[in-house]
Amino acid sequence: MNLHVILGYPLLFVAVLELLLGIVLLRQNPRNSRVNKAVAAFSFFSAAFSLSTALMYLSAAAGRNPVPFARINWIGWLSIPAALQFVFYLRSEASREARIVGYVLYPFWTLILVLCLTTDLIVTDRYVLIPFQNPHGPLEHAARFIGGGLIVWLGVEILRLRREVTGIKRAQLNYFFTGTLIFAASGSLAAGFLQLFGGFGFEPGLSAYFSFPWVVMTVYAIMRYRLFDIRIVLSNLLNGALLFGLFAWAQLLLFQALSPLVGNAPAILLSLSVLVLLFFGTPFSKRLRVLVQRTVLQDRYLYQGVLRESIKAIVTILDFDELLDYIADTIRKTFRADSVALYLRDPRGRFFPRQGTGGATPALEDRPLDPAIVDLVRQTGEAVIREELEGLLPDDSFRALNRALRDMGAELLVPLRYKGQLEGVLAVGQKGDGEAFLQSDIDLLDALAGHAAVAIENARLYDEAHRARESLEASDARLAEMAKHSLRKALSE
Repeated sequence: MNLHVILGYPLLFVAVLELLLGIVLLRQNPRNSRVNKAVAAFSFFSAAFSLSTALMYLSAAAGRNPVPFARINWIGWLSIPAALQFVFYLRSEASREARIVGYVLYPFWTLILVLCLTTDLIVTDRYVLIPFQNPHGPLEHAARFIGGGLIVWLGVEILRLRREVTGIKRAQLNYFFTGTLIFAASGSLAAGFLQLFGGFGFEPGLSAYFSFPWVVMTVYAIMRYRLFDIRIVLSNLLNGALLFGLFAWAQLLLFQALSPLVGNAPAILLSLSVLVLLFFGTPFSKRLRVLVQRTVLQDRYLYQGVLRESIKAIVTILDFDELLDYIADTIRKTFRADSVALYLRDPRGRFFPRQGTGGATPALEDRPLDPAIVDLVRQTGEAVIREELEGLLPDDSFRALNRALRDMGAELLVPLRYKGQLEGVLAVGQKGDGEAFLQSDIDLLDALAGHAAVAIENARLYDEAHRARESLEASDARLAEMAKHSLRKALSE
């Protein structure tokens, strides 16, 4: 095994990881976020860069000309505008700077790539990998200097954004920022400025190796901070691969069996017709998908389906106590949670427990929710996970909040908001399967909390209207009784 092979094959693995990450980011993008799209574009361009570098070295190992892949390798510079757009879109989804970057830099680097593929102005035919020799084209130094400068700008913007982002979002993005900075710093040096002085024997395509820390740290951040459930995409990919493999294998067998009898062309037509009918005209493919989902996801789709049905059901319940019971019981049964408690705001602005099941029942005493917990939920404006508070808060604050949350038996706090005001807090204990709450779980609980807040307010109004009607009926009865009494008294006189 020569050095070309040793350098080439690992980059195939890096390219696959980056390609899968890009697919995950596009598939798990329910809000059609431009941030996700920018990171996905960054992943795809990085994957193309790693793949072209791998093929360049593997083609040289096979005795073929690596120069075409050295030309294609310049596609990696298109990851710069994608990364810059991510930074600007993270500040604002309507960022004007992000649009300008897209309008200017994508055409610029596309033009550079076209020049690489069609001329010797940047990459020449005398490109040698080992030992590295690169007789520069007339425009190569200028292009690499611009690219290096843009990467430095990207690093500065990442550092600025890292200081601006606070709270849970900072922890979620910290690994991504760190990985991107490693990739950017090494890329600007190895593929940019270092090449202006001859490269010192370092072939610029090898900077694709520095994308490996970025993709690993990004995937870890996705799983560690539950940005979404990556297993859903893996389940779909596995299902597709199995269907393709079974279809291809069955088609080959049928073709070999039929071709001696009816000939090649009719055998192809008959085998494809039978397999299309079998795979797509029967429940076979659906049952295979269910089997894969149960294997990879266990019962995740089942309980998420229950939550979706619950969201529809709670808007139809008008009795206040029945509604609170239904919300608490549904969440506890779905997640098999240790405890579930609902804290609702009273007229004085304090949050008292109104309903609870499981371990939360003993805590339903006549005492309000800790004001520090209320402030935390109000300030974040989103679900709060107990274990993620460590490192986001000062030690003293974390210890006090952690103690209060443990006393409540709460692993997750979800705000209940109505017309922009915090009207309640949903406290959920640890899941029965011992797994952490995923972002898909939290999104569903957020949706449930949003509908629950409206339903609770409607139930309150219904109860108030019912009490007002009963009071009015009682008043009418008293007035009628008084009128009868007055009439009888008048007649007796």
